[in-house]
Amino acid sequence: MPPMKHALLGASKAQQWLNCPPSVKWEQSFPEPDNTEAAAEGTLAHAIAEEHLRRLLAGKKVATSQKLKKDPLYRPVMEEHVDTYTTYVMELYSEAKQTTPDALLLLEERVDFSEYVPEGFGTSDVILIADGHMHIVDFKYGKGIPVDAAGNPQIRLYALGALDAYGILYRIDDVTMHIVQPRLDSISSETLAVAELFAWGDDVVRPRAALAAEGKGQHQAGEHCRWCRCKNVCRYFAMEQLEIARLRFSEPEHEERLPDELSPAEIAEILEGVDGLTRWAKSVKDWALDQAVNHGVIYPGFKVVEGRANRIITDESKAIDLLDGAGFTTDTITELKGIGALEEIVGKKLLSSLLGDLIVKPAGKPVLAREDNKRPALNSFAEAQAVFSQIRGED
Repeated sequence: MPPMKHALLGASKAQQWLNCPPSVKWEQSFPEPDNTEAAAEGTLAHAIAEEHLRRLLAGKKVATSQKLKKDPLYRPVMEEHVDTYTTYVMELYSEAKQTTPDALLLLEERVDFSEYVPEGFGTSDVILIADGHMHIVDFKYGKGIPVDAAGNPQIRLYALGALDAYGILYRIDDVTMHIVQPRLDSISSETLAVAELFAWGDDVVRPRAALAAEGKGQHQAGEHCRWCRCKNVCRYFAMEQLEIARLRFSEPEHEERLPDELSPAEIAEILEGVDGLTRWAKSVKDWALDQAVNHGVIYPGFKVVEGRANRIITDESKAIDLLDGAGFTTDTITELKGIGALEEIVGKKLLSSLLGDLIVKPAGKPVLAREDNKRPALNSFAEAQAVFSQIRGED
């Protein structure tokens, strides 16, 4: 299994610190995000994959240990996705042995690339070395974002670390880097001559890593900001997102008036950036609410209020019996729609008399609202936290 310690300038964050060197030091002042279920699921899938590969290399039948199967995140479908990855690795190994009978296959190998990155290290899923050639294989279990091997700095750093460890022992002319993402049916590869990798390490990685280690260099917004802990307060990222929100129309010639209707090309410009813009806007709203509720931050012109909440029926089975007894057909009430829909069917007064004791309105989640909102502000930091805690408990 990969080591739990993480390097400040780790390979998995290389896209960020290579493009925006000062951000990695800056984000150390922000709390680390909680481990997500997706991350835990990926860790489990990697453990299953390693277990399967070790059994295959030992000539044993593939099987997943009961210890891993007892993990609450384990699903039988994981075996299928892992099989795609392990089959690919074993095919590479089989091909390598045809030309190099003593080809070396290493699993979950710690690699050190501190020659280029201060205290830089990571764990490579697979290193395969045959005559004159090295393969680096990275297993991605995620299904949200496709990851391409071409130009990928994470797997290139693994390659540099592997070359540092084994380049003296073996003649290696070039390296093929593979990323296997079975849940997206994606396998991508990139081959570079060793000289090209070394040049990238010297010319690109080393100077930017030195800046990043000291928290220096220029901020640069981009797709790499997606996982940065600073993104909700970063001026550079905000400027980029707000620029996306503006339509950068060319100046009309002479005194021509711009048409009232957006053209398909102008709408396409909006569509190009709208997903990132909406993600950023939601992230900033969530961040601001957390800061207001849990840290007492006050935002001028805004207040924390109790959010709207829908009324609910506390005992649906009893409610169905009562409505059925009042002459309403089971088909009408079986899926107890929203209270408003039931009021339309039954009538407000009758519904209240029949189910009044079963209808409650829970506390709404705290939200940030403008000062002129009619809802009263939650009067204190402690009150807002109490409401938030109540909601969390219900969830």
